[in-house]
Amino acid sequence: MSPEEFFMYLTIGLIVVIPISVRVYRYLMAKRVSKLIRDK
Repeated sequence: MSPEEFFMYLTIGLIVVIPISVRVYRYLMAKRVSKLIRDK
């Protein structure tokens, strides 16, 4: 595997992984916040 291929796959991986992780993180935070609001 050449460095060009490696960076291409790395860029594609970041483009795919970052939005998914952001969505999961926001989903978990929303659940936690709604639970806190419900407890009060």
